[in-house]
Parts: sequence; structure tokens; C-alpha cells
Amino acid sequence: MKKFLPIVAFILISGCAAKQVQTGQELFNKGMSAVEEKDWSGAVINLKEALSGNLTPRQREKAMIMLADAYFKKGDYTDAAIEYKEFLNLFPASKYADKALFRLSLCYLQLVKGPQWDQTFTKKALDAINTFIENYPDSPLREKAELIRRECRKILAEHIVYIGLTYDMLHQFTASAQRYKEARALYGDVEEPDRLLFLIGRAEYFIPIQAKEKISELKEQLDAEKERLAKAKTDEEVRVCNKWISLILRDISNWQKLADMGREEGEKALKTLITKYPDSIYTPKARDILKGSEKVEIFPVENPVKKPFFRWLLETL
Repeated sequence: MKKFLPIVAFILISGCAAKQVQTGQELFNKGMSAVEEKDWSGAVINLKEALSGNLTPRQREKAMIMLADAYFKKGDYTDAAIEYKEFLNLFPASKYADKALFRLSLCYLQLVKGPQWDQTFTKKALDAINTFIENYPDSPLREKAELIRRECRKILAEHIVYIGLTYDMLHQFTASAQRYKEARALYGDVEEPDRLLFLIGRAEYFIPIQAKEKISELKEQLDAEKERLAKAKTDEEVRVCNKWISLILRDISNWQKLADMGREEGEKALKTLITKYPDSIYTPKARDILKGSEKVEIFPVENPVKKPFFRWLLETL
């Protein structure tokens, strides 16, 4: 048995030596061959190893962009984004920089779950594509970049609308009206104007519902303070109770004013909708509200990241 041990050791050492023979240049060549064969997993393995070895500056530049592309083609958008970002940091003037920036935006966009979720990646995608459009105005990818920018802005708009709809469910109509107005001010070019006008009008028109609930709560507080006042034994207790009663009465008055103003502004908006967009799907709903309906219908937000647009865009790259 002992006489076989040197042979086994020789085989193991020879195998290790054979593996160590592969230079950065050889791994680079294998990685590039894998790219040509669309073997993205093989490309990732070989190019990553090649980058840890000795490559010329030009080879390193090529290997890094090809590694990022391989991750991208595999659908591994997290690693692809990391590689594209590192490539842009190291080679900002590269002839591949425009492609890297464009695809970085797409990577971020692919990591967006939808309007209901945190929008960090949407904002990163928008920043990247805005930089691309600014830096490469004559790029053949400019038209697609504009589409990506529009989709990013649409997702952000829908995020604001989603928050507004959540407030509607809670009868926080003053807050939802502010959100819808924010969406119109920031993203009016990518949102349906009749939809936003309806949501704003409905929220304002329903402020009296919120006001009624708030005033009811305030009146309970008022009754409690009046009871405390009746039991007050010192001048200080009387002063404090009277102060709270004054504040509560002020809040009740403010809510009454908000209710009147909201109903007036909401009615105006809903009537404008009916006149300006007679064929809108929201026009019958506006009419029902003006007739006395207090139904708070919650509409699902659009989810642009689920649209075939993205599949088409990826297939055309």
C-alpha cells in the first residue's frame, strides 16, 4: 500500500500544477469564448478569475464590461448592477460607458417590486437614465432611454397615488388630497388627468366625512374636560381646563371650516371633470358622488414593472 502513496501524491501535485498553469490571459480568452457562445455562467466564472490575475488595462476594461453583461444576460440584476457601477467608476471615459450606464438603469428597474413598495431602486434607475440622457444625447439608445425615464416616473407617480388611496381607506381625506395634488404637480405628464382630477375632487368632497369623525372625537374630549372643570378645586385646575376647552373648540371650528372649503373645492373639481371629460370612466362616479353617494371605491394602482414593455426592451438589447 505504501508504494502507491508516492504515485497518488504525484498525481495530485500534477493536477494542482495543471490548474495553476492557467494565466489571466488564458482565463480571459476562455471567458470571451463563453460570451461568444452565450454561455453566461461560464463567462462569469472565467472572467471573474481572469480579473484576479494579470491583465492589460485594455483586457481588464473588456473583461469587466463583459462580466457585467454576462450577469445581465443571466438575469442576475443585483450582481450586474454592482459590476456596471464599478466599471463606470474605473472607466468613466470608456467606449462602453454609455452601454454600462444604460444597463445599470435597467438593472435597478428590474429590482423594483412595484409602486406599493420602497422606491429606492426606482429613484436609482431614474438617476442613472437621466445621467445617460444628459451625457449621451445623440446615442442610438436615446429613444429607449426616454421610455425608461417615463416608466420610472410612472412608478413614482403610482407610489404617491397608492399612498393617497391608503389614506382614503382610513378616511384621511385631507392627507389623500395632498398626495394626489403632489402626483399631479410632479408627474402630471405621465398620469391620466381625468383620474387625478377625480381623486382630488373626491378626496376634497369627502373631507366633511373626515371632519364629522374628528369633530365627534373632539366633542367627547370636550365633554371630558367640562367634567374635569366641574370637579376642579383650585384656580390652576380651572385655568388648565379652560385652556383645553378653548383649544378643543378651536379645533372643532377649524374642522368645520375645512369641511365647508373641502366640499366647495371638491364639488368644483368633480363638475370640471364631468364637463371636461364626459367620456371618462370616472365621470359617472363623479355624478354619483354629487348625488350623495359616500362610497369610497379603492382603485388598484398600475404596476408598470409588470408590463410587456420591459420584456420587449430586454429582448431588443
